[in-house]
Amino acid sequence: MSRWIAGLIVVLTAVAFVAAQDPGEKPLRFPFGGSKSQIPFDVMEQDGKKVWRVVGRGNVRVEELIAGYTTISGKRITYDASATSGSKSSVQYVGPDDGMFIAHDDLGNYVSELLEGAGLTLVGHSGPKARVVELERAHGFAAVVDTSALATLPDTEWVIVSWEDMGDAEYMRGRLQMFASALVRIDNDRQGLTASGRVAQLRNVNSLVEKQLATGTDAMQVRAYNLPGTVKAVDAQRVLNELFESPRTTISKMDGNYQVTSGGHQSVHVSVIAGANRLLVRASGADHQLVQAAIDALQ
Repeated sequence: MSRWIAGLIVVLTAVAFVAAQDPGEKPLRFPFGGSKSQIPFDVMEQDGKKVWRVVGRGNVRVEELIAGYTTISGKRITYDASATSGSKSSVQYVGPDDGMFIAHDDLGNYVSELLEGAGLTLVGHSGPKARVVELERAHGFAAVVDTSALATLPDTEWVIVSWEDMGDAEYMRGRLQMFASALVRIDNDRQGLTASGRVAQLRNVNSLVEKQLATGTDAMQVRAYNLPGTVKAVDAQRVLNELFESPRTTISKMDGNYQVTSGGHQSVHVSVIAGANRLLVRASGADHQLVQAAIDALQ
């Protein structure tokens, strides 16, 4: 009998508890996701801004690192589909035993550098929102900027810059192959150069390009040449291409391996004007004199 009485008391107590609940009370929310990041860095204030204090060494999970960064920076952070699996990875951090401060404006750089340990990076952190992507896919998310913006953007931001009317863009690309890696990609057409990568590396690329442009001995010019009736334009084009082709060998490093590429380099670019027995030639002033002499010799 006592067991029945005890059971009845439990049931009545439960009913009374449910009846006493406020019908306007918020529904119970189950903790499927953490509400606070768990990072091993001290959050402090310096010059009125929140900063991190990193002490010693250890590991931090990517998802916790990103959660801590979005909390302290207020930026909107999302993951690219290819990077979601990496959010469960851990990356190493190293700091002095007496600690070091990561300035508020340098937090994005620090996070991006740590993410590299997991094959990830942060793109767009110079603005109000950023995305976590795989390191090798970052070039596809980079924003196009003017070369003048390289001076003020964060070191680890990903951007695309270009240089137009360079003259011999192919030659310049060959000189810049030392920078070609997973972090920097360089491409060219006949008249311009394009590079994508992290700002810190692109500053070096831009410095070399500007130095080359500033020290060039002669600006490239485009001139049209009328040919005598006895000389066909396609034949003159072939002769000029052969005259101004010089051998070139470039060495590039990609993923730890060296690649040697041999080929010809055209210092003069010749095209045939459709519908006329004329050539359009792009060359330096000195080379134009040689082009004219070669055409005169064909007559």
